[in-house]
Amino acid sequence: MQEMNVPEELKWARSLAGKHPDLFGGQDGGTLKLDEPQASSHATRVYGINGGGIHIKYFGRALGRTNVTYEPRHEMETEYRTLREFEKNGFSSGRYRIVRPLGFNEKLDCALATVYVGGETLLSLIYGAINGEKRESDLLNALDMTAGLLKRIHTAMPQSSRADGAGMFYSYLKSVFYLEEQGMMDGFHRRVMRGMSRWYNHRPLFEQPGVTVHGDANPSNFKIDGDVIYGFDVERSHQDGSPLLDLGTMAAELKHHFSYLTGKADNASPYVERFLEAYAPDDEGQKHLAGMLPFFESRGFFKIAMLGYWKRDYKKYLVELGTRRIEEKP
Repeated sequence: MQEMNVPEELKWARSLAGKHPDLFGGQDGGTLKLDEPQASSHATRVYGINGGGIHIKYFGRALGRTNVTYEPRHEMETEYRTLREFEKNGFSSGRYRIVRPLGFNEKLDCALATVYVGGETLLSLIYGAINGEKRESDLLNALDMTAGLLKRIHTAMPQSSRADGAGMFYSYLKSVFYLEEQGMMDGFHRRVMRGMSRWYNHRPLFEQPGVTVHGDANPSNFKIDGDVIYGFDVERSHQDGSPLLDLGTMAAELKHHFSYLTGKADNASPYVERFLEAYAPDDEGQKHLAGMLPFFESRGFFKIAMLGYWKRDYKKYLVELGTRRIEEKP
């Protein structure tokens, strides 16, 4: 291939590989194609270079809904800085990892490059177990590993004296407001507001220590490769969150996927319980999670309803699930 015909993004990827001979020291493997469906909210591409892989995420090519404050350059730089922070805190080795950053390039549609990792996403293992294509033990092991990674993030990364209470309610209401614009909250307004008012007066919610959270703990953002789990898409990570944000998101996601594929959210209950027990195996920890989980799981259902391209009836069902959880008294 003549150099003049090489895409600029591939030239950039090759230059990044040249700066990391420890990762890219083999033979040139050409362009890799992902076997699993792309689950990212942005366009992505993978290149195989000298025995390694480079994953490129384009913040300037969003595939889903973005709000009026979305700024591709800011999102790109934020995730790069966050990935570097994880790298400095030891998340590039061991069983529990966050993908390693390689660089970013604003001129290439705000591209962020990370080391590509193989394996299967947690989402693919959930679907495989539901459809009978994967062993249940594979999913249970993956949930244990996901809980372990989140636990390490919450304990090994920087923390703050208090979780951001205002941020908790703001992120909750963003989804509710968008669903209201879509006409999906009819009949649910009063129930949701009444439930939120009770949680707003629940003092323990505001007395939680703040921890670094993943910030977008949905199953497509975790990949298992042998006995190693990787997390990625950490642009929503922050240091003053509640660990229940990640746990509630995952619990809602599990119930959503089982509901969508089997018609019954309760079919996810054993897997939610396994995930939470892996995170907090002692009785005291379980009691603490149970007392806080309804608020954050409700938030998760509303966010899924907001972001997903679901049929109206199913979106209403997600709103109903979110409403029921926020109505549970703290």
